[in-house]
Amino acid sequence: MIRFLITRWPRLACVALALSIVFLFDAPAFAISTSDVIEMFKYTYGSTKLAYLASMEIVLWNILSKRMVPIGGRGQWIIPIRTRNAGVFRGMREGGALTTRRSQARTAEATFALQEFHGIVNVSWKMLQDARKDEYAMERALDFMDDAFRARVFRLLNADLLGYGRGELGILPAADNQTTVTVRSNPLVDLGMIVDLMDASDDNTLLVDGQEVTAINIQDRAITTGSAAAGTAAGDYWTVADSVDTTNGSQHMLGIGAWISESNPAAVVGNIGGINRGTAGNEYWQASELDNGGTLRPLTEDLLLQGQDLCRERGGKPVTDYMSNLAIIRRYHEYLREDTYFALGQVKEFGDGIGVGRDEGAMDSSENGEGDTPYRFSGTPWRAEPFMDANRIYGFNRNHFWIGHGENEVPRPLSEIFDDMVSYFKPTDNADFEVVSYFQGELVGDNPMASFVVRDVAES
Repeated sequence: MIRFLITRWPRLACVALALSIVFLFDAPAFAISTSDVIEMFKYTYGSTKLAYLASMEIVLWNILSKRMVPIGGRGQWIIPIRTRNAGVFRGMREGGALTTRRSQARTAEATFALQEFHGIVNVSWKMLQDARKDEYAMERALDFMDDAFRARVFRLLNADLLGYGRGELGILPAADNQTTVTVRSNPLVDLGMIVDLMDASDDNTLLVDGQEVTAINIQDRAITTGSAAAGTAAGDYWTVADSVDTTNGSQHMLGIGAWISESNPAAVVGNIGGINRGTAGNEYWQASELDNGGTLRPLTEDLLLQGQDLCRERGGKPVTDYMSNLAIIRRYHEYLREDTYFALGQVKEFGDGIGVGRDEGAMDSSENGEGDTPYRFSGTPWRAEPFMDANRIYGFNRNHFWIGHGENEVPRPLSEIFDDMVSYFKPTDNADFEVVSYFQGELVGDNPMASFVVRDVAES
């Protein structure tokens, strides 16, 4: 009830005022003005509301938003990175000479430029007119806007944060030349979205070009479009139409998959921070990888301990968060759940939390949730991200990864950014309006060694 009042009541203030006049003064019922409706939508989808919607859709957003960093100067930022320590420390004889062997400091510069995004959501004339007349119609219109922003704007930002720099909405585990293509993790698409199926070997060839998503099968991890794929191979990927090509590069944020890796991202993405991970001496810009040559193997305690130790030994920081998809959690549920202790020799009921099933109440889905689960490893929280790529587990120190952004930390309507110089509802050639939003952002880090990935983990 409290959550309803917080998220819904302010949105219906104009409607409530109109109804109060009807009831208190016995005035005839009347429709609120169109300008009131527009103001209500503008109030609702300002920065605060959009931040709330983002937190409902994106686990990583909540984890990393604790350190939102504005980046100025035309969207560019330079981070100095220490690559070698300065000074010297050695033993000596009493009254002996000081050493002449000096170690000089070295630094590198990681440079980042914010990626620009625009979002467009359509609102029909009929829906707006109906919203003027009836409280229920207004509530349904606001629900529609909620769903539209969550399923399009923030679902796509989620794909960027979880991906490898190309906004992967689904990656093929093998060749699949059908209209319905199976991907290796939960698809990040939405019905009606216009997508391309890209050839991963060159990030330029369109295997399916600008097709609308007509069906989504979450259980079978399948995406259906109106055109059959051709010439596919393992690693090919779905992405937003016209967002990746070798001429313009990748119009996406880097993603945690690009950061937590030993290798550079695809050439179409570019080297992270402008630093080539393949150059000798640049190991400070690599995360730790534990793979099995592409052959799936079960998760073991030794693997996680090894990754945890590498994070501390190489990056100098402990792991603060583990993340995986739900399929891995299901398979290793009993292995990852927190220990349960039984007191023997006492006539006493065990109490809550005992059994082979998980406590569903501990699966956090609140607006401030960080993918909390009942699971831990070595006391470190295990986060659930349903759309995480398959067969891998990430461990990282959250203090070294954050979302850099421009003036606004979430996509924001153009009318707010430019002080109503741009209309909130933009007329189109159809019987609807467009609501245009704008965002600049990038997933930024300063210590990739403070993270690791375990690849090739068998799922359920």
